[in-house]
Amino acid sequence: MRYILIDRIERIDHSRRLRAVKTVSRSEDFFADHFPGQPVMPGALLIECMAQAGTMLLEISRDLGVKALLVMVERAKFRAPVRPGDTLSIDVLVESSEEALARLRCTALVQGRVVADAVLTFSINDVEPFYPEAIRKLVHIGYADLMRDTIVGPIPDEP
Repeated sequence: MRYILIDRIERIDHSRRLRAVKTVSRSEDFFADHFPGQPVMPGALLIECMAQAGTMLLEISRDLGVKALLVMVERAKFRAPVRPGDTLSIDVLVESSEEALARLRCTALVQGRVVADAVLTFSINDVEPFYPEAIRKLVHIGYADLMRDTIVGPIPDEP
């Protein structure tokens, strides 16, 4: 994947919630064209941040034995621009989860201010057709790296 948009998983409450972090750097290649002299992170990449965080919650909660695929984006709203130097906090909350489908409420914040939100639906699939055994080992290593300082347990609501 060209864009890994999550730097770390800050907190996880398995099968319920996840908080991830992305530091937006001036060196991100999308800023060259979006927009010269007035850099703004594209909305599609904000959705991708939320989708990657949602994927991580679903896959980690099921012991990496599934592959979560984004199938629907609903009620996406972009409330403020995200600029170089911003630190995105991506909060994911499971609204519903079944064996083959999960619906997540996702919110992206900068300094506690909501910059984007959406409801994302994922299909839950067997991991084998997506990742052969050797690739699964690399995925496990990648997740372990993202979770190196993760706090596991209930995530308190922000005041």
